[in-house]
Amino acid sequence: MASTNKSSGEKTADALIVTGKGILAGVQLISDLTNDVTLIVYDNTAASGTKLYERVLDVSVEGFGKLEELPGAGVRADNGIYADVTGTGASYILYYR
Repeated sequence: MASTNKSSGEKTADALIVTGKGILAGVQLISDLTNDVTLIVYDNTAASGTKLYERVLDVSVEGFGKLEELPGAGVRADNGIYADVTGTGASYILYYR
């Protein structure tokens, strides 16, 4: 990832990460090693609208989690970057610019 990316810091709940235009460059899902994690990232300031990213981390297959860089230069958001996470013990970090 480019060194100009910012980090959301580790989040354990739904959160507005960016207001207005931005680029989603990478995602790290983190599990408690017991429960799966589901993350949906929207191009919006709330949990609705166009989905930029959606993934389920299956701990029985993938374990703790890993960093996932998005293809190319990332995914453009025009309205904001909003993360919606579910799963007991779930957390995530978004990398953006």
